[in-house]
Formats: sequence, structure tokens, C-alpha cells
Amino acid sequence: MSAWDTYQARLEVNGTTRRERALKHTQSYISKKITDSLSCHKVLINGIEQTVTILNQREDMALKKICALPGEQLLHGGIVDFADSKWLITELDANDEVYTSGMMQRCNYLLKWLNKKGEIIEKWCIVEDGTKYLIGEKAEDMMSIGDARIAITICKDSDTIELGRGKRFLVDDLDAEAPLAYQITKPNKLFNVYDGQGVFRFILNEVNMTDDDNVELRIADYFNWKPDVQLDNEHQDADITLEEVIDSATSKTEQDDNKEVWL
Repeated sequence: MSAWDTYQARLEVNGTTRRERALKHTQSYISKKITDSLSCHKVLINGIEQTVTILNQREDMALKKICALPGEQLLHGGIVDFADSKWLITELDANDEVYTSGMMQRCNYLLKWLNKKGEIIEKWCIVEDGTKYLIGEKAEDMMSIGDARIAITICKDSDTIELGRGKRFLVDDLDAEAPLAYQITKPNKLFNVYDGQGVFRFILNEVNMTDDDNVELRIADYFNWKPDVQLDNEHQDADITLEEVIDSATSKTEQDDNKEVWL
């Protein structure tokens, strides 16, 4: 290799154009200097440690800008452990050429519910006043219920994707003896979701409490949970008539009645 080739190869290490070299230089400078900044913190994002920069927003102390180091990514909808609180990454800037940045908002409630398997699911979320939103339903019958309305912002994942209109929750201060019950009336699953990641926003309207709600655990419909029953359609004859179904059931009942029972 000639001296010129060696010089050219050395130049191309940081890019083949002036713009690419400027980008590499900027990213390298940020990576070296940012760790000395008071805005630089080591946090956990969905349980994984990551070094980020966190900047205050003067207009809202519960809202902060978060920036990753050059070459690293942020998870849209991720939960950040910072300053003894949980923060939800609600927005990401699509322009991540130099570094990835976004906005995170402080969570104020741990939402709980039962999934289809009867498992207790817990997700940190942001609960806000929802009176400025339409509830997404039209009332036809008059009922004596509260008129409170809330908006919940929560991460998109395999658990929250199952939530939809009609799902009930208990949402209130943890010291409240009689928490309020709410029901999803407007599930906005396109609120801030891009490339399969992001956050949902659900609008909920206040509904009456029921005896099936577990106040202690803060889980609605806890005592009336029933597993989903999957029908065995594989072994059923699609051409069978209603009369044949009734005759088969009657015959089976008669056979059961004729069986001897030993006590």
C-alpha cells in the first residue's frame, strides 16, 4: 500500500465526506464529555442499566427530556427508574442521526388487573383528568353513577394490547377506603405508537363499584373471573343439524340416568 493509500484509508475511518466526518466528530465529542455533566445519569430502562442525559422542562416538573448516548437507542414506552420514581417514555424524536432523544413523564399510579389466564398484571402508568376528552360512547339509559372521567397513558406490550372497551379498573389514592371504579370507553391504541413501539391512551368513565371488586388488591372484577373456554371445533361435524344435536343430548342424558351409582 502506498503512502497515499494509507493516508486515504486513515481519512475514511471517520467518514468519506466532510459531513460524515463532522457527524463522527460530534458523536465522539458528546460521548467523551457528557459523562462529566451533572445531567448525566445511570438509570434502569425496563430493568436494563443505561447511561442517559436527563434535562428538566421548566413548564412541568413531571416532564423531562431524556437523551441516549450516540449509537445507543431508547425504548419508546419503556419504564425508566430515576430519582426514586417510575417514568414512562411517551415520545421519541424520529431524528436520531446524532443521538436518540425523547420525552418521559413521571408515573403516578400502578394499574392492576386480571388477564385472561387469571394472572395479576401490574403496569406503571400516567393517570390524568379526562374531562376534556369525549368518552367514546353514547348513553341511552339514565343511571345513578359518578361523572368523573380520566385518561390513562400506558406502554404498549403483550399485556396492554389485550385491554379494550368495557374493561374495568379501580383507580384512586392508595389510602382511600372506597376507591373509584372506571371503565374503558375509548381505547386509543394509535395514540403514540410508531414501528410497533409506543404508548396507548385510554379514556375511562366512572362506573359503580360491584361486589366482585377487590378493594384491598385494587383489582376490579376480581371475584368473578372465569377462564376462557376454547371450543373443540376440530371434532365437530359442520353439517350436523339442530335436531341431531338435540337427539344426541337427549340420548346421552338417558344413558346417564340408567347408570348405577354406588354410594
